[in-house]
Amino acid sequence: MANKEQESSSGGGWITTYADMITLLMCFFVIMYSASEPSQSKWEQLKGGIESDVMNVENPTPLADLYNALEAKYDNPKNDNPDLTIDFESKGIVISMGSGSLFESGEAKLKPEGMGIVNSLGKELGERLKIYSLIIDVEGHTDDVPINTFKFPSNWELSSSRSASVVKEFTDLGLNNKIVRAIGHADSFPLKPNRDDSGVAIAANMALNRRVDVIVHY
Repeated sequence: MANKEQESSSGGGWITTYADMITLLMCFFVIMYSASEPSQSKWEQLKGGIESDVMNVENPTPLADLYNALEAKYDNPKNDNPDLTIDFESKGIVISMGSGSLFESGEAKLKPEGMGIVNSLGKELGERLKIYSLIIDVEGHTDDVPINTFKFPSNWELSSSRSASVVKEFTDLGLNNKIVRAIGHADSFPLKPNRDDSGVAIAANMALNRRVDVIVHY
């Protein structure tokens, strides 16, 4: 009888050890969580990812909320700007603005039409940034025609200056300069080939490649 009681008491000892291990793990994760800086947007990304942003209509995550608002405002047949497109990609929301609507050829100062486009977009982004924690990358792109002026020795300077002009307008509107970044890519990332196989320029493609992309992401 004594042997049976001894076996019974010793057989349940692992439960105590297991419970202690679970408690220690829970304490570890609580400490890690308290030491971190959780944000709503990162939590939403972890829960659903980019694809669920598009599908989740009833309870949209930050990117889906912004995407729906931008689509409703800019994808409007009555007031459509063919030089502005909005896409939801794996890297985030990509708002692409043709340089022809923003700048004069070879210049980086926003013309009145471009100022209006950027101003309208900046206000829309500003409303969402009051609620959500998001990052905005402004990327300038050119075609492959070289430029060599006093202000812009190459397309790198031109593309960087153009993206900086958009960022300045955004920050002037109140967007936090810590989350808005200006990037120049020159002709490194064309949407379509600038030239055909014979090296002849394709004007339509070049116009498409000259753009400023505003990428909103977590």
